Amino acid sequence: MKEFNIKLLVLFIGFFLLMQNFVFASDNSQLTDFQLIKKIKKCTKKINKNPDNPKLYIERGHLEFLLKDYGSAVIDLTNAEDIDKDNFQIYYLRGQVWLAKNNYEEAINDFDKSIELKKKNPKAYYGRGLTKYKMGKLHQAQADYNLAIKYDKRYKEAYLQHGIINNQLKKYKNAIDDFEKIIKLSKNSPDAYYYMGLVKIEQKRYEDAIEDFSKVIEQKVNFAPAYYERGKAYLKNGNKQFAKSDFQKALSLDKGNKDYQDALKNLNKDLKDLYDTKLPDWMLNPAF
Repeated sequence: MKEFNIKLLVLFIGFFLLMQNFVFASDNSQLTDFQLIKKIKKCTKKINKNPDNPKLYIERGHLEFLLKDYGSAVIDLTNAEDIDKDNFQIYYLRGQVWLAKNNYEEAINDFDKSIELKKKNPKAYYGRGLTKYKMGKLHQAQADYNLAIKYDKRYKEAYLQHGIINNQLKKYKNAIDDFEKIIKLSKNSPDAYYYMGLVKIEQKRYEDAIEDFSKVIEQKVNFAPAYYERGKAYLKNGNKQFAKSDFQKALSLDKGNKDYQDALKNLNKDLKDLYDTKLPDWMLNPAF
C-alpha cells in the first residue's frame, strides 16, 4: 500500500509539473494588448537578471505570440531552444507561431520535434493537424486529430476539426457524431451546434438545422453567422419573413458583410415582387 501511494504521488507531481508548463498559456489568453505589453516588460527585466533561464524566454515568446509579434516570439523561443533543446513545449509554441505566419513547413517541423520529445502530447498533434488541414491534406489532418483525441478524450477542439473535415468529405453521419460528442462533454457548445446545423443543411434537414442554429443563438447571442445560416434554412423551408428577420439581425451585427447584404437584398426583391403582383389585364377589363 505504501509503495502504491508513493507511485501515485510521483504521478501527481508529474501531472502538476506538466500543467505548470502550460499555466501561463491559459492565464494570459484573455489579456488586453496593454496588459500583454506590461507583462512582456516584466519578463524582460527577469531575463536581464537571469539570461540563462529558458522558461523566461518561453514565457516572453508566448506573450509576444498573443500580441501577434511573431518575429520576436520566434527569436525568444529559439533562444530558449539554444539553452534547452529537450523542452517539448518550445517546439510546440514555435510551431504555433509558424502556423500563425502561414509557414507550414516550419510549423510541421516544430510540431514533429515536440512529438518526438513527448509522444503523448495532444496539443502538438492538434497543432500539426491544423497545419495539415491548411495545407489541404485532409486525411492526414484527421489522423492527427485522432491522435490528439486518443491522448485526451475530452479534446473538444479536436472533435470539432475532425467533424468539419468529415462534413467537407460529405461523411455527414460521422460529422454529426463528432459534434454530438462535443455536446455530451459540454451542453454549452455553440460551435458544435453551428457546424452540426451546417451539416443538416447539406442533408436538406432544414427544421433540424433551424433548431441547431437557434441553440447557437441561445448560447452566443451576437454570433452573426448563426442568424445568417438560420435565415438560409428558413428560406429553404419557405419561411421568408423569418428569413428576412434573421438576415436583418446578421447584418446589424456585421454591417459590412457582403453575403448578408446580398441575401437581404435578394429576399426583399422577392418579397416586393410577391406583394406587387398585379392582376392580369383580362381580369381588370373583362370582355363580358
